[in-house]
Amino acid sequence: MEASPDLLNTSKEFIEYFKAGKEAARQGDRALAHRLFRQAIEIDPYHEQVWLWLASVVESDADRRVCFENVLEMNPSNPTARRQLMILDEKAAAAALAAAQPRRRRRWWRWPLRLIAALLGVAAGIGGGMALGFI
Repeated sequence: MEASPDLLNTSKEFIEYFKAGKEAARQGDRALAHRLFRQAIEIDPYHEQVWLWLASVVESDADRRVCFENVLEMNPSNPTARRQLMILDEKAAAAALAAAQPRRRRRWWRWPLRLIAALLGVAAGIGGGMALGFI
């Protein structure tokens, strides 16, 4: 297995944290992966891949945004970070729009009133028809 070019100039300690973090993330242990990626970042904060992996295990969209923005600071043309930031922007816009729209409250008493009105209408129709001799 060949080492990636950006891993060639990093310390052995960074590589161990980074690889262990990826393995923890793949196994679903987000807390451990988060801790390992943070330790790797303390050693080398200018490594795009560790920030992308960290974004996959943090809890909030705000933390994910910070990770992707850090990637773009290092590499403005990173397509993954750009795409993920667009998704976060769309999600935030949808949430803001939903919060701005008034919520319709269902009124429990409306359906019985509609039922009564319908029954009265039918009764009036029958009664009117009987009065006119149609029934």
